[in-house]
Amino acid sequence: MESVSLVAGLIGRTELLDDLCSALTAGGAGAVILGQPGAGKTAVLHAVADRLRADFHIIPVRGTAIAAGTPYGALAYLISGLPEGAERDPLQLLQELSRSFDAEARENRVLVTVDNADRLDRFSITVLSQLLRRGKIAVLAAASLDWEADHELVGLWSEGLLERVDLELLTERETRQLMQELLGGPVSSLAAGTMWKETAGSPRLIRLMTAAQERSGTLVRREAVWVRTAPFVRTGEVSEVFDTVLDRLGAHERRLVEVLALCVSLPLSIVLELVPAAAVEALEEQQIISVGGNPPSVRLGGGNPGSVIAASMAPGRRRELWEDMGVRLDPADMDGEELTGFLGWALSCGEEIGPAEALRAARVANDRADAAAALRFVRAVASKTPGQEMVLEEVRALHSVGHLDKALRVFREAEPRLASEKRSSFVPLMLLYSYTLARVPGPGDPQQALAAIEESCPAEGESPELEAALVMARSALAADGGRLPLVPERLASLREDGKLGQATRMQAAALSAHVLALAGRTDEALHILDQLGPPENYAVNGGNAGEACTRIFDTYVLSGELDRAADFVKAFDAIGVRPSYQGSAGELAVAILAAWQGQEGMARDALTGAIGQLRVHDPQDMLPLARTLTAYIHRERRPEAAELLRQAGIGRQHPSYFRGFLLRYFSILADGADDGIRGGRLRAEAASAHAAGYAAPALLFLSAAVRAGDKDAAADVIRVSKEVSGRFSERIADFAAGLLNDDPARLVAAAKGFLDCGQYLLSRDAARAVEHSLAECSADERKRLAKTAREVANASMRRMEHSGGRAETLAELSEFEADLAHRAVTMATTTQIARELNLSPRTIEWHLGKIFAKLHVSGRIELSEIMA
Repeated sequence: MESVSLVAGLIGRTELLDDLCSALTAGGAGAVILGQPGAGKTAVLHAVADRLRADFHIIPVRGTAIAAGTPYGALAYLISGLPEGAERDPLQLLQELSRSFDAEARENRVLVTVDNADRLDRFSITVLSQLLRRGKIAVLAAASLDWEADHELVGLWSEGLLERVDLELLTERETRQLMQELLGGPVSSLAAGTMWKETAGSPRLIRLMTAAQERSGTLVRREAVWVRTAPFVRTGEVSEVFDTVLDRLGAHERRLVEVLALCVSLPLSIVLELVPAAAVEALEEQQIISVGGNPPSVRLGGGNPGSVIAASMAPGRRRELWEDMGVRLDPADMDGEELTGFLGWALSCGEEIGPAEALRAARVANDRADAAAALRFVRAVASKTPGQEMVLEEVRALHSVGHLDKALRVFREAEPRLASEKRSSFVPLMLLYSYTLARVPGPGDPQQALAAIEESCPAEGESPELEAALVMARSALAADGGRLPLVPERLASLREDGKLGQATRMQAAALSAHVLALAGRTDEALHILDQLGPPENYAVNGGNAGEACTRIFDTYVLSGELDRAADFVKAFDAIGVRPSYQGSAGELAVAILAAWQGQEGMARDALTGAIGQLRVHDPQDMLPLARTLTAYIHRERRPEAAELLRQAGIGRQHPSYFRGFLLRYFSILADGADDGIRGGRLRAEAASAHAAGYAAPALLFLSAAVRAGDKDAAADVIRVSKEVSGRFSERIADFAAGLLNDDPARLVAAAKGFLDCGQYLLSRDAARAVEHSLAECSADERKRLAKTAREVANASMRRMEHSGGRAETLAELSEFEADLAHRAVTMATTTQIARELNLSPRTIEWHLGKIFAKLHVSGRIELSEIMA
């Protein structure tokens, strides 16, 4: 377990370790590492000591609760070797310790590593402080934030002698890396995201929670990837960690922490009735709680996930706290997660909650994409005939988790008593009904649901928000249903309508951009997305983020802007938020991009996680697309690909137009048919899309045929590209014209443009086509164009095959080749390399040629780019 705990403390700490080691090696006095319990302070301490062992004499010191009660307790093992009685004279003790350290260290510097510095007695702190001030030792100490630091130790960093380092908790990406280290295999995005939310990024909690989920079966290995199969358990060793933390607190402080775990936050005025102001300040200083907002409220600090504390609480204690606090708090004053936390606490104690409170809580839970909590509140109301608003929240929850048949049943049971005059619930409910009908094969016509809304419209008209929702519903059903010309013109103005809320305008912008891109007006679509700003500023919540982000991602793909689509996905990954991409937790978006760009290794990895998780949780019926993409990646294995395509043909829901396009596009490319048959199918699909007004999908179908050298498709491209704006359209027209006219300059221009768009497969194939069109060129022009084409083809291949970075690139080389590649970009001449390796220059050149071919580079300059 020690090795596991070290792994748990070192994920995401590389830069910190480098900085600490560099500072100490350069003569620095050291640092104090502060962090939450379980943040990995001890692991960092040990890792630094291991790295510096060759240059420093390491003296470990460890504080303990027992030793803290004895003068010089932590230094006892060091003092035992000194002359008898040295500890009775502080000056003599310093001199003797200094002599002892010098004798043992010889020529090296002395580094004292102090674990649990918060448990040192004041005498030990004073001795270490004096030795440090006299330059006799360097110190690297680790201490928890939840302690009252000794003034002597505080002085060391406040005076600048020691650096203070606050150890941050792990990000979502680092949480996933740690889980993969612990489990020995890939982890799905959904599983990693759940773990991050449950543990707040605490390495110790991640380690304990991962083991607990594996034992309980909520983390299961499927298709070589670990997936989440159910809500995480929070008991056992996990809860014992917090029992230890709580046991250190006084009775009043412990009660406050437990109450916050149950109801998320409390007004500061209420908190001050429970504990004195000094205790609040102490808990805030220790980062056990945080205080903020206006009016100020109190919640648990980072690294203290309330869900774990609440789950481990005995029912009797939970009830005892409720009887004390329930009468002090009024749910009418609450909103958001505070409301759902408080009412969830009430239900767990067997309390009844009123219909109005349950409705508000269900609405909040749905807005946060917590369907399980929403259904719990809906069903807490003992009524055989729930009100219309409650029916709406139940249908929302069922719809979000893909239980469409149940959603239809709930709606139809309530349909006879629906009151159309209650527009705030009737309109959204009918819109959900129409969306559900559009996705489920056979039960009815979604247009009838929209017609019912319009027929029941009051004489004074709908509110702006409800009117906008109806326009967006008609637009989405038309665009997704293959009837693009029927999209209402009103959609275009919604994103700038000041009467609408920011979230509604955001949704309208995403849908409008998607509609424009489908029609081939990609310049206008991209302009709308540019105006939205960076993803972290999007006005979305858990309930609508998936829809908006999916539309935006699909718009980039439709526009041929694969580099921008990749940046969009990376932007969310960097801030720890991953759009769902219709239930696949983002991995399917990565797979689509990687497959389109020819990065088949990356696509394979993403699909492994996506398929494993989608088999357990697939609310949007995305498994057929995942299987189609897998068939495409494994298209050389004919029987396997054919079986995957057969399975992909069995879907539970109607796909939207764009998802249907992806299914058809990749299934054609995955089919084992010859190029002629495949080209004919791609042209036929393009003709059908073009006739229906979907110019951009038509162009994308044709681009796949042109990539294979289909001149009939090239002629179609010339015609269709005139109806599609944007640089991708211009470049595919160059490719087509270059093929039809044997024009190498147009082909080179196309290849370069595709490279800029992230269209690596098209870039490679356009560059390769140059070779067959050089016959009419002069010798100089032939040489220049061939060289440029070769460089562009190599650049495309590098991006396709080496997308994992330098480490993945070097993994393709033998040990000798990796060493030679390094020498080739760091040494001046082949002769110098040959001399050092005791080989002939000709042999070196031969090996370099093999390396260049493997890595798709044409010389040392390009090699240096991927070795950087």
